[in-house]
Amino acid sequence: MAEPGFDPQRFFDAYPDFADSSETGPSLQRLNARYVALIHANREHLEGARVLDLASHDGRFSFAALQNGASHVVGVELKQRLVDRALQHMDRYRVAPSRYEFVRGDISDVIEQLGLFDVVFCFGILYHLTDHMRLLSEIAVREPRYLILDSHTSQLDGALVEIRDAFGGTPPARGSHIEGHPTKAALESMLTSFGWTFEYFDWHGSGLADSAHQGDYKSGKRVSLLVACNEHRVPSKQRDRAVREVLEKGDDPWDRASAIKEIAPKIGMPPEALRFWVRRAQARN
Repeated sequence: MAEPGFDPQRFFDAYPDFADSSETGPSLQRLNARYVALIHANREHLEGARVLDLASHDGRFSFAALQNGASHVVGVELKQRLVDRALQHMDRYRVAPSRYEFVRGDISDVIEQLGLFDVVFCFGILYHLTDHMRLLSEIAVREPRYLILDSHTSQLDGALVEIRDAFGGTPPARGSHIEGHPTKAALESMLTSFGWTFEYFDWHGSGLADSAHQGDYKSGKRVSLLVACNEHRVPSKQRDRAVREVLEKGDDPWDRASAIKEIAPKIGMPPEALRFWVRRAQARN
């Protein structure tokens, strides 16, 4: 927890091992700026929270969440060496092992095995994927109160996803490993389809975008958002009844779509959110 006189813009100065172990650039200044935008600005939502940290890297933001009052953090990371570093950092900075867990694996494989969380971190991973709605749907199943999201975006006009290669080239060369960079309009459309509301962190107003190593935030090519996910949450029994009612309409896609459009407003749920739970029920069956 913060000490009197604590300067959030120097948080990681006290924990320099995280800058040394970074595989995304060793800038301590950038790391501190992102701490302010992603953790310090949202600290009231972290108090007592169970947190899921997707693509947790070396555990930097998992650690920061715990330092800001989170009760427990589960980090998911593909690279074993980064999982090992995260564990080393937690030990180095004397965090009780009962407060954290790091799971090695692909997010799409691992997330289904995890339980419910109060807050989900999705930092620097969304644009590496192309199936954004699948990830957001899996996050929705975790039933968080908040999703804190940080992502590169495309500068194209409209609600589009720009396909790029992993090194920024577009269109990607044949055989490239491709990524999907959503425009802000596309990102907002995906989030609101679940009935979620959001607020952007004001990088310019904070003054943080003017410092060195923040060019992507200053240009708007990268954004940070706090997403409220429980605006349209309904009791699970009521939701399940609505799903059954939709499924009873039969297998015709048009009949099912009409049923969703009719039933969703009655329970205060956006149609896309109900459609998601219907698809999930179909998959289980």
